[in-house]
Amino acid sequence: GVYLHRLNGSWLVGGASNLGGWILRRFFTNDQLVELTREIESKSYVADKDYFEGVMLGFGLSVDEAAAIVETSRPSDDAQFVVNIFSSIANVEARCYERMRELGASSGATKVFSAGGGAQNVLWASMRSKAMGGIPVVRSDIDEAAYGAALLARQGRRRLDTYVP
Repeated sequence: GVYLHRLNGSWLVGGASNLGGWILRRFFTNDQLVELTREIESKSYVADKDYFEGVMLGFGLSVDEAAAIVETSRPSDDAQFVVNIFSSIANVEARCYERMRELGASSGATKVFSAGGGAQNVLWASMRSKAMGGIPVVRSDIDEAAYGAALLARQGRRRLDTYVP
């Protein structure tokens, strides 16, 4: 989903979806993803399928529905499968940012900070950046998935001036 919070006098626009985590966990372990990422990088794989063409947000799809979509045209090569999943999810994210601009966002994203499990994968960050037209996608200094929500809660609890509920 897309969210907007007032933080330290500025608006923080963000989004979150576990679409990628759900799908990847359905088929691969962390160790397998590390090995497949190395293979993808060494052989310069390119996505050849967008599993979620036209989808704007990952929410609304159950784990089973999302897995069924990708399983219908799963290639026999696991590395190609991972590239297709990464690319498909990156395209969902890019469409969401583009839609925000179409709806009147005053400016587009200039940098995307990534948290959670996917933040550790440099290939994934590169694919996300490419899908969004070259916007840098960087790992947050503190990349625990709930860290930002905790900061917002702290500001609200302290009733700081820049917090707008």
